[in-house]
Amino acid sequence: MKRYYRYVVAVCCLMVCSCAYTKEIKIREEFDQSVKGYNKMLRWRDMESAGIIYMDPELRDAFMKTAQDIKKRGVTITGYRILTTEYTPEKNSAEVVAEFDYYALPSNRIKTLTYRQNWSYLDTEEKKGWQLKSGLPAFE
Repeated sequence: MKRYYRYVVAVCCLMVCSCAYTKEIKIREEFDQSVKGYNKMLRWRDMESAGIIYMDPELRDAFMKTAQDIKKRGVTITGYRILTTEYTPEKNSAEVVAEFDYYALPSNRIKTLTYRQNWSYLDTEEKKGWQLKSGLPAFE
């Protein structure tokens, strides 16, 4: 009979551990999707939507102002690469370093810019998901 209880306890422990691990994987997958979605929106000149979907509400107005300025100056992003991602599960945060290739009219010279993005995971009743905590870089 004792042996039976040991097996039950062992199975329960495994189930609890696997649920925690599964949640961690899900949060990481959401992070990867958010990073790809955000950077893809910037690449395709949809900065306003990127700001509404991914930006921290407290920083959204400044983000939108910068996005409008970038569009007025004729900046076009031609490509991007994710260089590094550093995910810190215990802090519910992550940092991404991306590289953007762009040009600003009337010049046709391609420039490269490194863009450091700080992300934070929210798990509240109102919102669940990743939010960007850093604004747009200066495309000069």
